[in-house]
Formats: sequence, C-alpha cells, structure tokens
Amino acid sequence: MMHVTTMNQAAQRPTHAGTIAVGLVEDDPILREALAGLLGDEAGLRLLTVCQDGEQALQHLPMAPPDVVIMDIGLPGINGIECVRTLAPMLPHTQFLMYTTHDDDLRVFDALKAGANGYILKSSTPDEIIAAVRELLTGGAPMSTAVARRVVEHLRPGDAIDRMAGTQLTEREREVLENLAQGLLYKEIAHRLGISENTVRQHIHKIYEKLHVGNRTEAVNRYFGR
Repeated sequence: MMHVTTMNQAAQRPTHAGTIAVGLVEDDPILREALAGLLGDEAGLRLLTVCQDGEQALQHLPMAPPDVVIMDIGLPGINGIECVRTLAPMLPHTQFLMYTTHDDDLRVFDALKAGANGYILKSSTPDEIIAAVRELLTGGAPMSTAVARRVVEHLRPGDAIDRMAGTQLTEREREVLENLAQGLLYKEIAHRLGISENTVRQHIHKIYEKLHVGNRTEAVNRYFGR
C-alpha cells in the first residue's frame, strides 16, 4: 500500500551516518512497490518518503528533504518535470533522478532544464538504479546509455548557419516547434498554448523561414540537430 512519510514520522527514524535518504514518486502501484522494496533493502540507503503523484510530492518532500528523489515523469496531474521545476529551488541539496519510459529529446532536455540531475529509463536493471542513486551523491549525472547518446548528439557541433538560425527563434516560436516535434496538430498546439490556430500557422511560417526549411520534419531535425 502507498504511504507518505511526514516530517514527524521522519524525525522518529534513527539517524544513520553515511546513509542516503531517498524519496520516491511513482504512480504505478506495482512498480512503486517494487522500487520501494529495492531501495528499502539496499545497505546504505534509507527510503524516507514515497508518493504516488506530483501533488503529494510537492506537499511532503519539502517537509523532510531526501538526499535523492527518484521521480517518474508520466505522473497524473502535475507531471514529473513540472514537479522538479517547482521542487528544485525549494530543495537545493536534493538530487533529482528522472525515471521514465521516454528517451525523446524534448523530455530529456526539459527535465534537465527543470533541475534534474540524472535521467534513467524504466528498462534499467535494479543494479543500475542503485548505482545511479549513489552516483548522484558523488557529483555524477547518471544517464541511461540511450539518453546519454541523445545528449551527445544534441551537443555535437553542427553547421554554424543552422545554429545561428535556431537562436533567432522567439520563445513562442520555440514552444510551437517543440509541440510540432511531439506530433501535435495545429489545433492541438493552439489549444495547449492558448492561441488561435491562425496564429500557430503564422508562427510556423516564420519558423520555416528562419530555419530555411519547407516542412515540419526538416524544421524539427534542423533545430534539434538530428
């Protein structure tokens, strides 16, 4: 059964020097139970707080800040990225490890920009999960192999003109392009951003001009360096 450890409950726990206090935020009950068991049984780790969604995480994690938080991205309501974006400034000494089935560019970089310190996939083995938690506390930034490759490819120097064109996009144009990259329709982008479908079309026209491309695929590939 899901539980949430409060500050008072945490204060009643014995303090163990050198142990890593871990918080877990996962909505899938089976996976949550499995991870809680894995973390609770590992020597040198102490499972401090378990939450089933972002709302509980925002309420309870600041009350007893863990050393590391394993954060699922695909949470109902407030997703994991937004949750980290809110918590990271509040918990400057806490490391956030994103835990997800997704390795697409947008989620990876959005998570890192939000304040995540590591990013591993749910296909990771138990040993890899434990190793990632420990690595965070030694100054590392653990990432699954597939995620690390995407980061390297994104940072690899590309054509100077392409890079310059990308920097010319406005913040709104970047938002539109990021939604395009997710495969959303114009009307879906309009609804998400709170603008008209015609305004979306105008932004896309300007994006194509600035990136010197003629379609969605070329725009996404050029901007994200694929």
